[in-house]
Amino acid sequence: MNRSVITPLNTLTASLLFACATLSQAQESAGEAADNNPMVLEEVVVTATKREQSLRDIPTSIDAFSGQHLDGIGATALADIIKLSPGVTMEPGFTPGTSTVQIRGITNESRGVGPRTVGRFYDGVPLINPSIIGVQPDVDTVDMRAVEVLKGPQGTLFGGSALAGAVRYVPAQPEFDRFYGRASLGYGTMASSDDSSSEYSLMLNLPLGETFALRFAGAIRDYAGFIDDAVSGDEDINDYRSEHGRLLAKWQVTDQFSANFTYLKQTGEIGAYSFLEGTDNDRVRQYKYLPEFEDTEFEIYGARFDFATEDFTIVFDNNWLDKERSSQADLTYVVQLQGSGITVNQNFMPTTDQNTHELRIVSNRPTGGNALLRDWEYTVGLFYMQSDQTRPSIVDINLPGAVSRSIGGEFAEAREKAIYFDLTRTFAERWELNLGGRYFDQKTEGGNFLSGGGDLGIPDGSTQATLKESDFNPKAALMFHANENVTVFASAASGFRFGGINGAAVASGDFGVPTSYKSDSLDNYELGIRTNWMNNRVTADLTAFRIDWTDMQIQQRAGVVAYVDNIGKAKVTGYEFALNALLGEGFSTRIAGSYTKARTREDFESASSGFIPSGSRLPQAPRWTGSANLSYDTSWENWDFRGSATYSYRGSSHNNLQNSIPLDSYNMLDLAFSVGALNLPMNPRLNLIVKNLTDENVATFGWSLGTAVDLVSLLTPRQVLLRLDLEF
Repeated sequence: MNRSVITPLNTLTASLLFACATLSQAQESAGEAADNNPMVLEEVVVTATKREQSLRDIPTSIDAFSGQHLDGIGATALADIIKLSPGVTMEPGFTPGTSTVQIRGITNESRGVGPRTVGRFYDGVPLINPSIIGVQPDVDTVDMRAVEVLKGPQGTLFGGSALAGAVRYVPAQPEFDRFYGRASLGYGTMASSDDSSSEYSLMLNLPLGETFALRFAGAIRDYAGFIDDAVSGDEDINDYRSEHGRLLAKWQVTDQFSANFTYLKQTGEIGAYSFLEGTDNDRVRQYKYLPEFEDTEFEIYGARFDFATEDFTIVFDNNWLDKERSSQADLTYVVQLQGSGITVNQNFMPTTDQNTHELRIVSNRPTGGNALLRDWEYTVGLFYMQSDQTRPSIVDINLPGAVSRSIGGEFAEAREKAIYFDLTRTFAERWELNLGGRYFDQKTEGGNFLSGGGDLGIPDGSTQATLKESDFNPKAALMFHANENVTVFASAASGFRFGGINGAAVASGDFGVPTSYKSDSLDNYELGIRTNWMNNRVTADLTAFRIDWTDMQIQQRAGVVAYVDNIGKAKVTGYEFALNALLGEGFSTRIAGSYTKARTREDFESASSGFIPSGSRLPQAPRWTGSANLSYDTSWENWDFRGSATYSYRGSSHNNLQNSIPLDSYNMLDLAFSVGALNLPMNPRLNLIVKNLTDENVATFGWSLGTAVDLVSLLTPRQVLLRLDLEF
């Protein structure tokens, strides 16, 4: 470990161990006062380690939000969830299919070209491309068991799709014991819009015998637009429609053997790109001359087979993912041709055909044996992925009476083979050791498209390149349970992100462009304390972290063509804290925050952002983020009342390394109230949900091309939704 890390970590360790003794004594008296109240905070069980564990027993930072909680506050999309997790931010992009997530300041400075720094997973299915950027799925949260936000590199268990962390969607599973369902319908309005919003959802759990069950979940959501078009006079042009449906089947073939099948499909359709020309937050497009759209679709087919013994379970998990995007953007303003009579549009049609296969063995109880071989819990697995990706691009220059068309874009085939392990052992009663590692071998082949051979062009073999990489990503953690109320942990983990091919840039005429870019990597160190108070009615946690990021994947430019290169280093330090408390009389609260200092640590030259001196702030990395929630839940006779107020804060940041577009800080306040009639058929519940109550109007994402063009996207205006829920 770096000596500069050891000194502060030693100091913090001594402070935490001293705090353990103090807290232990203080809780004895606090616990006596709480004995008369049986309420305790609910234990949160997560599957982030590919086996069920209490969140507080895992030596890494995780935020987990139950599906019930997300439903209660009206959180249906990733942006609703990210603002609840301190240290995590989101670039909304200009369309729903291009949004990206950052954790602890590890930014997507390869935005628009290379792979992302944060993985997204539906259960165990990686949703983010390993080489060429494709659709960024924003999975609907209807009927989710939980959504987990894993902070820090997750390379050991999840590979190159989780450099800085991961977001995992964990669906609710079919149940054998009863038929039941839920349905909801809602109507809403949005500030700065004459359109209305609506949503419909349905869940059915269908037992078909004692050993077979189906579970269906679906939702259709129409979101009002809030940007007007000054050229055509059209209003609310960026309206959006999302349709989600999934079917899960579970078959308990024998007491030991079970089979699980998944089908999921989600589509999205937006009326126009959600950007504004310039940085004025007036919610009006000034220079849109051509039609715009984005249609996205992704499908998942899954088959998982479990064979359980008394000691362990063998899992064979197979998944197939298909993603498609068809989009058109008006670039007339971007190339500064507004008012000339010439217009320019660009079409992207990326596709992904990806299959993953994983064979793992998970312990059901600690191992037997003697000495060092006993008392281990483990997950050991083999992983294989093949991902075929294309990203054709068509640019039309619409001249008076003629169209000049150029075709380009990239294609790539990425493969990964890996073996991984995650081992945990308790010793000396209070100490727990966690060790893990992943050896991976990956190969990526790709190139670019040329004009000709049809509307999408043909692959150009002369630009084809091959990238091969292999490495080992380790992790280690140590937990000390001072008593049943205080735990201290320290961890170190490494992560990596896939490299890729710069086919299109090479085809544009060399310019010294490398044919490929390699994986970047980071080392993450954490030290934290977790405490329980007043007989588990209060929890208070504090975590400090440091990250060293090397071989950063930075977006460069050769003329107007973007490519990726490995340039520079960065260091991130910070801390996170969280307080959860049951306040009595039906009230509960959660307060959480994060401080992050993310800066480069060597000088380098960026063709996109110019000279970047050491100490420059990383983009989309605010120093302070946080949230606070106050909830109320009570019943009176045959009525049930629930209320929630959620405040979130995001500090100021900027759009790129050069800081060409400052992004101001902002505050958000969301409210949710509901009343349920417990004695009426179908248990009707009426919900009133308000997001962005104060109607904050601020830029949340910026894009610039030199000094001539600035584009920004805005925070979604105030939304009010009235929703009726029914159970049967």
